[in-house]
Amino acid sequence: MATRTWLLTAFDPFLDRTTNHSIDVMEEVVKLNTDPTLQLHALIIPTEYDRCEPVLMAELARLQSTGIQVDGILSLGEGKEEFQIETQANNLNHSPVNGDNAGVIRTQQKIYTDHPDVIPLGFPTDRFPISKSMSPGFFVCNHLCARMAVAREKNTSIPVFGFIHVPRTDLTTQFSTRACAEAILKGLQAS
Repeated sequence: MATRTWLLTAFDPFLDRTTNHSIDVMEEVVKLNTDPTLQLHALIIPTEYDRCEPVLMAELARLQSTGIQVDGILSLGEGKEEFQIETQANNLNHSPVNGDNAGVIRTQQKIYTDHPDVIPLGFPTDRFPISKSMSPGFFVCNHLCARMAVAREKNTSIPVFGFIHVPRTDLTTQFSTRACAEAILKGLQAS
């Protein structure tokens, strides 16, 4: 029986918030998965420009060192009211008001000087019954998308990377934790 393995990530709480809905959704996806051919590994990553990608990549390396072949990485982050799967990254960090959890503020800072303003993720978004987005913003979520897209461009052995914004529960009740998790799990099962 062929097995597919995915690494799921969610961001820790950021700014003045005590929770991050992406963690709840990630945990619900893992809990709902009963497919014996779909193995899921979960990781909480820091909401920090300089640490999010290295922490994710260290976990990927750790899994691979134990003989686990990861087929894909799906990161979840908290948006505002939307539940959207990202199709591309903006090649710009721009959070003039709020710093990340390390207090870093980046304003009008290009992420890669040798890349265009928009970097495609190349993720099979059509397999997920989730609204498509053309912009993950300009904060840490977007930074991770850009970094992972370029890392995979340079090293094709890195698994496919996708990103989904889940809504903040204090801003909307339109998408429950379970509804988000079910839609994500449906996409993972189709991959």
